[in-house]
Amino acid sequence: MSRTNTDLYLGVTAAGAYHATAAKTNSIERRLLRRLLDQPRTPKVGTVPWQEWLGLADPTELLLRMESLGWLWGLDFPQEAPAGSLEPLLPEVLPSLSSLGQALLADHQGLQIGFAGFGEEQAQAIAAISSDAIALSFRYSRILDIDEERGPGACGVIDAAGHSQIGIWPLFQGDHWFALAIAGRPRLNHPDFQRLIWALSQHNSRPPTAA
Repeated sequence: MSRTNTDLYLGVTAAGAYHATAAKTNSIERRLLRRLLDQPRTPKVGTVPWQEWLGLADPTELLLRMESLGWLWGLDFPQEAPAGSLEPLLPEVLPSLSSLGQALLADHQGLQIGFAGFGEEQAQAIAAISSDAIALSFRYSRILDIDEERGPGACGVIDAAGHSQIGIWPLFQGDHWFALAIAGRPRLNHPDFQRLIWALSQHNSRPPTAA
């Protein structure tokens, strides 16, 4: 970090949360971001098991690079992951991600998990379309030979002036992906986006509940 104090807490920014979920590739930067997002609390720099996580004896160069990219920051106080189940959190964080207060999270099967600013029937329809749109973006990324490290990117419905009416982003979590649909101008740099991704990571890193 810009301050090499090992007592700083290592936090993932909203930009870092986006990079962690934008593609399936497993670069060293994504491995670190995903490891951090799997934790229920931001760890101190000096307590991270660097050798176990990344095979690194000295993470200084990596941390400086990721801080310069705006993906990590050193915090004086710890942050806690959003508590509780995912569903109650979504109506709280989703409105912040859209200039219109309209956003939706769906799973890869096209089932809506949570939404804000849409009607129920509208949300179900957008969720189903979102799944199809992401599947289409995967095919286009192969045809256009888009760099896998960047990920397939977002799909969108745009008007004649090129303004987005609704955009749909894939969010990769391990072997699964989710679709984030946002009406109007997206606000993926908002702290609530980091909270959403942290909550998703916590949800997917928990062991299944015994029957």
